Amino acid sequence: MRCVRFIVFAFCAIWLCSSVTARADDQLKSRSPNGKFAMRSGDISELIDVKSGKAVIDLQEVSESWAKDSKLLWSPDSKYFAHFSADRRGGSTTIYRQKGDAEFEQISMPEFPDCEKANVGKEFETTLEPKRWLNATTLVLLDREAWSHQDDPDKTSQCERTITISFDADGKASIKSVKRNKK
Repeated sequence: MRCVRFIVFAFCAIWLCSSVTARADDQLKSRSPNGKFAMRSGDISELIDVKSGKAVIDLQEVSESWAKDSKLLWSPDSKYFAHFSADRRGGSTTIYRQKGDAEFEQISMPEFPDCEKANVGKEFETTLEPKRWLNATTLVLLDREAWSHQDDPDKTSQCERTITISFDADGKASIKSVKRNKK
């Protein structure tokens, strides 16, 4: 019986140490301008309260293997952030707005107009990446799509646009401008 207790104790101690080590390997990055929050990335990404080290939000990742490539882009007043989640075909962006002292809510994105496409075979890239905040309520995004041609799979095309969105007092997002980037 003593041996069983010792084995259980040893197993728990090893598990606890490995959990602490994994947490110590996690990186803090993308601190908010006010210094209160940061993204901790490791196997998962999460927004944490810097002072307490506690998770505020588990950030959505397409896959754990891509979590290291995710990023946050903060508004200058630390009230909004754009989270970019990378994946093998590009990546997506989710916007959050601060609600209370240490709570954030996800904001719905506006409906973006479609790229002008022709002869579409297989889409191999769709990316919506935050680039910069112009001010506390205006965000610039890069929208990129790429595809092979239906009649010639070796031929590809792409559509790349800069989209500027703004947020009203209630956090509702709307499109300010869509500009097609020339290649």
